[in-house]
Amino acid sequence: MTAISPVRNNYVAVAATSTTTFGAAGAYIHSVVVNVASNTEATVVVSDNGTELVRIPATQAAGAYVIPLEAASKGAITATCSGNSNCRVVGLFSTYT
Repeated sequence: MTAISPVRNNYVAVAATSTTTFGAAGAYIHSVVVNVASNTEATVVVSDNGTELVRIPATQAAGAYVIPLEAASKGAITATCSGNSNCRVVGLFSTYT
């Protein structure tokens, strides 16, 4: 049997060719959901206070990927998506969409 978490995560959506900064120290990052439309120019980078946490390279095959992190942030979180990709950072943040 799988336990159901009482925590209700929210998310921040980041569109292709954009960068979004959100959250603050102590924010909880559950996971990152990445959608790659084409492996041509499809880089996604998620950073915590300037430290890179996740990088999906431009050579990644098209598809959807879930990267579990389950970590508390040390500062503001920044997510950047290049063309042909977008992502959702899932967790508990002070600011969210």
